[in-house]
Amino acid sequence: MAAGCRDCETCTRSWLGRLFQNAAVGLMHVVTIGISYLVKKGFRRHCPQCKHLLSRHARRADGSFRD
Repeated sequence: MAAGCRDCETCTRSWLGRLFQNAAVGLMHVVTIGISYLVKKGFRRHCPQCKHLLSRHARRADGSFRD
């Protein structure tokens, strides 16, 4: 999915970590009847490379991305 995105916490997790994260996020979307999905996709910025949230990417002290 995100072969070259080495600064993303989600892309660099183990397969088991991604499984638990996806299960928790899916449960949250079901419990909130999709409102959390709309907020995540509609109002949050995403990485153009891996499509994960930019807030989950590693940054330098000056705020720029490591890549």
